[in-house]
Amino acid sequence: MAGQVDVDEASSTPIYYEQGLGTPVLSARRLPETLRAPVIDANLQPAIDALIAGSGENQICLTVEVDDRVLAEVSQTTPLVPASNQKILTTFAALNILGPDARFTTRVGVEGTITDGVLDGSLYLIGGGDPFLSTSDWWSQYKEISGRSSTSLETLADSVAATGLTSITGSLFGDESLFDSVRTGPWPQRLIDQKQSGPLSALLVNEGHLDGWPAEYLSATQRRQTDNPPLHAVDVFARLLSERGVSIASTNVGQAPATMVEIASIQSPTLLETITHINSYSSNIGAEIVLKQLGLAATGLGTTEAGAQAVTNSLQQQGFDTTGLVVMDGSGLADGIDLDEDGVLERDLLTCALLSDVLETADPDSDFAHSLSIGGERGSLWKRYLESPAAGHIFAKTGTLNDVTALSGYVDSIAEDGTTIIFSYLVNGREAGLDVSLKDLQQPFIEQLAAYPVGPSIQDLTPKATTANPIPADLDPADGE
Repeated sequence: MAGQVDVDEASSTPIYYEQGLGTPVLSARRLPETLRAPVIDANLQPAIDALIAGSGENQICLTVEVDDRVLAEVSQTTPLVPASNQKILTTFAALNILGPDARFTTRVGVEGTITDGVLDGSLYLIGGGDPFLSTSDWWSQYKEISGRSSTSLETLADSVAATGLTSITGSLFGDESLFDSVRTGPWPQRLIDQKQSGPLSALLVNEGHLDGWPAEYLSATQRRQTDNPPLHAVDVFARLLSERGVSIASTNVGQAPATMVEIASIQSPTLLETITHINSYSSNIGAEIVLKQLGLAATGLGTTEAGAQAVTNSLQQQGFDTTGLVVMDGSGLADGIDLDEDGVLERDLLTCALLSDVLETADPDSDFAHSLSIGGERGSLWKRYLESPAAGHIFAKTGTLNDVTALSGYVDSIAEDGTTIIFSYLVNGREAGLDVSLKDLQQPFIEQLAAYPVGPSIQDLTPKATTANPIPADLDPADGE
């Protein structure tokens, strides 16, 4: 018959039940998430209150969110100096503008005639804006390499030698023309003197340093940096070529002619790998070079100013509220305070609300989230959470300057798979970045976030199963056995 469906045949023997539903219709168990949330959220409040109280008289902003619920908001729309939390915006914009698979290419070309391995002309090393082009000597200084990005200059030298080239009558030129030649961002002189970043250039080797970390520890201030990154790059490259049997008469700086013929090249790791290095290890020079890449992509100008505008435009085009946002650089070194002159310079400003929105949009399970430092495992949070129960559960970006401390990112729940808290915490105040107690406050706060949810579990609040107890048909249900 049309419309007929298969059904189980009814039993001819009646079955009586001692009770119906294990949970009454109006029980709290019937709305587990709705009724559970206030309990578990309230259990987190003491940790939030302790962080706020411990921040003292400093200016702070704070946001804490989970499952689209706001657990804490303090001055979330107040623009503050972010220190290295600025890198969250820089790298997020880079992924959107350039794409995670973008690579930066360093090229080698010749101008002239090659006869029997001899170049009667000049050789050019052309920078592609790779922030981590380096030698094995530089790379060997790092004890922790997880998440770091590197492009081997030796491999490029091998490729040149493999062409059969043995000598050059002219010069080896370094070409940095992809970007401008401004060596710093708009930073206070004290941070430039402290060598918080290497010199900026589209052609950069070993982050512009003349030496790595020697056996005896040197502070960043004591390390030697070049004043001429492209010349330093070709000097290092000439040495590597000489070791491979290619003699170079001299080195110089200059733009490659349009008639140059490319003979070798090397690509950087992907942009995703590059920003993982930047975010995990808070690389200032990496963030600044990527910022110039953004300016180049957006306007054709490889400048800090063009890159800063590209970041702002990208955020606005994606619908973020950029009220109060000021982007001066890519790294967050632009803190606006010059202690030597006791003056005020232009500075980066952003809000916790914007940081939180960006982190939420990026998604806790995204490649962007996993580019951040991992507590107890990698980068700037490695030592902070090494012995902590939050180890492996916090993915965040640190930030420290004399008057700034910051921490923003994600905390995965230890107790419940799939639950992630998004948070942002910025503190501005005189010597806030030097105040150890402010950093000490962050660890128990993060550990409480990792322990979330503390309270009744979903299983405790879900309906109990229906209980069926068959009773023989010849017994009156009221009699029992």
